[in-house]
Amino acid sequence: MSWRALAALALVCWGAVAFGAVYPWAYLPLFAASGLVGAAGIAGARHSAPTPFVLTAALVLTAAAIAVQLIPLPVAALRTISPGTDSFLRQYTVGYVIAGRHALSIVPAATVKALTAVCALALLLVGLSRALTHADAEHLARGIGALGACVAIAAIVQKAVWNGKIYGVWTPLEGGNPFGPFVNRNHYAGWMLMALPLALGYFWGRVTRELRDARHGSGARMRWLASASASETVLLGFGVAVMAVSLMLSMSRSGIVGLFLALIIAGWWIARRQASGSMRAFLGAYLGFVALAAVVWVGVDTLAVRFTANPDPTLGGRVEIWRDTWHIVREFPVTGTGLDTYGTAMLAYQTAALDKHFAEAHNDYLQLLAEGGLLVCVPATIALVAFGGLVWRRVRDASAARTGYWIRAGAVTGMLAIAFQELGDFSLQMPGNAVLFVVLAALAIRPSTDDRRPRVRADHG
Repeated sequence: MSWRALAALALVCWGAVAFGAVYPWAYLPLFAASGLVGAAGIAGARHSAPTPFVLTAALVLTAAAIAVQLIPLPVAALRTISPGTDSFLRQYTVGYVIAGRHALSIVPAATVKALTAVCALALLLVGLSRALTHADAEHLARGIGALGACVAIAAIVQKAVWNGKIYGVWTPLEGGNPFGPFVNRNHYAGWMLMALPLALGYFWGRVTRELRDARHGSGARMRWLASASASETVLLGFGVAVMAVSLMLSMSRSGIVGLFLALIIAGWWIARRQASGSMRAFLGAYLGFVALAAVVWVGVDTLAVRFTANPDPTLGGRVEIWRDTWHIVREFPVTGTGLDTYGTAMLAYQTAALDKHFAEAHNDYLQLLAEGGLLVCVPATIALVAFGGLVWRRVRDASAARTGYWIRAGAVTGMLAIAFQELGDFSLQMPGNAVLFVVLAALAIRPSTDDRRPRVRADHG
């Protein structure tokens, strides 16, 4: 395994096992290491195809827009550019008028932290997407699949012997609803929604390749079944099923729905690009097995109660939160409140459930609009569109007969699944989840030239 794959896997592992890297002692080294790995990847891949200009430029502009939120402005200029910021600071910041200057961000220190994280993750994305080879992608997918299976087994065991502490020793500082190594079951579900499809894609690639190689007579098939490669493939398939069971056991409604969405998308990939009818039937049956195993293990009655008991038209208070968030958007339409300042802004704009404080919008798209305004959201949207176009080109260029194609398909499926969950949760605000998302994004857009090479050359990256 190359240093690139090993470093990326280490980042993903640390982000998962260190409680999602929600505490400063975990996310500070995680972001620092991410930036270093990304910079090393860029420096070491000078002769590889560069990241497309539009995507790179959009990422730079997004970071620059966040930096603009940190520029101190005279009070008069601030009142003109963002009246909402001026009004908020007059109520909640002692000495604001006397100081005479303030940044567009209502909490500059929080926005500095967010900008640092964005820069580190952008470096990681560009560096890995340029540096990862086909062999790296296989090693990374295999490693994340193994990590996901281990995390899933630990979560299942922990649920069975739960004593109120993560790993049996750590009590989350802010309570929450822990599951596995995460302080919140929805965050665990978000991580698994990304890891599971990647492992599933790698499993498909192995099955497609190895069954094709073993199709020449019963002797070839028997030799394959007795090989270490076959054992690893079967074990990987079992691990994916265990991951699905653990996700279901988390009882995260957004995670459960996201799991079935991911399986549907996976079926679409198979129907679209798998030429062999028997292979489509086999892989379709496997997807059915994964879904059935997860449902049966948890119990249909348990799931029905989870989704139907105490129906709440406000979706657990989310509708009220979204209404208050939209009020913030209207007050800060151009410049936003500053990245990572939503919780502070809600001190003035929260109107629902006043016995609680909502520090997140439970919809990351709406929260980004509130914190970033048009200033940040416009370049971020350009980056997203450029990224989507690049993924589409990579998928069209790759051959479905190669393992790399299915790894890419798994990475894209994982990103789509977490994108769905973010409509009602905020899993990607967990640093560990954010790093895994960036690794999937890098796998999705890395150059596909290696996927078209003969197998012998591809293995040597």
